Amino acid sequence: MINTIQNYLSKKKDEYDKIEANLSQTMLTTDYRGENIATYHSQSSDYTSFTQSQSIILVNLKRYLENLIEVGYELGLLGLFLFAKDLRKKFKINHTHLFIPNSAARELFEDIFQRLECLVDDILKNLHRLNLNRYEILFSPKILKLIDRIIQQQTIEDTNGRCIVFVERVYTATILSEVLSDLISSLESPWDSRLKVKHVTGIKAIITDKPMTVKNQVKIFFY
Repeated sequence: MINTIQNYLSKKKDEYDKIEANLSQTMLTTDYRGENIATYHSQSSDYTSFTQSQSIILVNLKRYLENLIEVGYELGLLGLFLFAKDLRKKFKINHTHLFIPNSAARELFEDIFQRLECLVDDILKNLHRLNLNRYEILFSPKILKLIDRIIQQQTIEDTNGRCIVFVERVYTATILSEVLSDLISSLESPWDSRLKVKHVTGIKAIITDKPMTVKNQVKIFFY
């Protein structure tokens, strides 16, 4: 999916560079009164039409898919599955394809979205179901090491302390919370009920339905 989008964007970049180069050359050589003025107006119109027909949505979709891969590496199969579902929901609810003015780009988006739905409903859903008891696949080594360290620290301190995990990407933070909650629910007593997980992100930097307000952040820190 990423390669398909990248190939499209590369072709459009080449087309843009050619249009821009031709227009620049005409601007340098025309006196705006002679025969070149008609060429200038034509190329200027082509340049404007091309730039206005392009959409940032495919660029954003490519970035989301790259983050999807990173989340899978960082968190494991469950994280990949959860993020893919959130990504599909985001684009489906927002009716993103309606905001793409270029028909070729809109068709490409719809094709990628159908592939994403297939990835979620057919591939990842079945992989998740088949590996429910295989922690080494369901969770990444980082997740398993993290939960072991948290339990070890709680055992040593014997307190109801807190642990803050810093991550690089906001998507990792939101999905990490769900992945850890799922893992904790399968632990033996007392850890299955003793450990609680919440996540904190920026006010607008979130992929789920509602943005996190300052009030949400304060509530999480002091719950």
